[in-house]
Amino acid sequence: MEFLILGSGSSGNCALIRAGSGADSVLVALDCGLPQRTARTLAQSAGWSLTRVNAVILTHHHADHSLNVVGVAARARAPLYAHPDALGGHPALAAAERRRRGVEDRPYASGAAFEVGPLRCLPVRLSHDAEPTHGFVFEADGRRLGFFTDLGVGDSLSAQVLEEVDTLVLEFNHDLDMLRNGPYPAHVRARVAGDRGHLSNRQAGDVLAERAPRTLRRLVLAHLSQKNNTAALAHAAAAAALRRRSLDGVAVQVAPRRGPLRG
Repeated sequence: MEFLILGSGSSGNCALIRAGSGADSVLVALDCGLPQRTARTLAQSAGWSLTRVNAVILTHHHADHSLNVVGVAARARAPLYAHPDALGGHPALAAAERRRRGVEDRPYASGAAFEVGPLRCLPVRLSHDAEPTHGFVFEADGRRLGFFTDLGVGDSLSAQVLEEVDTLVLEFNHDLDMLRNGPYPAHVRARVAGDRGHLSNRQAGDVLAERAPRTLRRLVLAHLSQKNNTAALAHAAAAAALRRRSLDGVAVQVAPRRGPLRG
């Protein structure tokens, strides 16, 4: 199993996950809030193809994740996996649009794993102000990948959820001091820092320090705010958390707002 992050952050999110080999291989798109042409170009630059995905998975309805999932699914003639309650949250996801584009619905439920070929996908409910929002644990080829962004608190990321994960993509959205002193109005700052907003560097660090599995070998810091965080601050918080957990040898990377980042 390998993945390719095409975009990460409020300007648009999209990742590709590939599992299996030969005739049994599958390629899955996780969200697409990027313009389709941008996403296709980024994928092609790494030797991947967005138009050949076998499935599209939607985490939640916010536009930076959902805007072009129907278009990607339609172009690839791939089914769209989504929680039914997420599909009413944005006009781009409307039933009429899905029917018009000939997209097949594949509903999933929180906590109920489903399979796309050899790829096992476990939806994990997260605390965010787009109801419902899910992160995922993907498993194939002897690897486990955790992918969690857009969560206000880390409570749902239990030790059991993270068990035996070897690669973790985790939100490090904002530095609290930068958020407090930044350009956002008070109500937006409150929303970002709230229990249904986004994880701060400190909160994400606490998740790692308290529950990161001993199997962890790679950590990708994702969904960094352009105005309220820096790669250096997020990286320092992650490194400190890994030291608290006494985890050595974990490769730490920062997902770019525009990829590709391969893993």
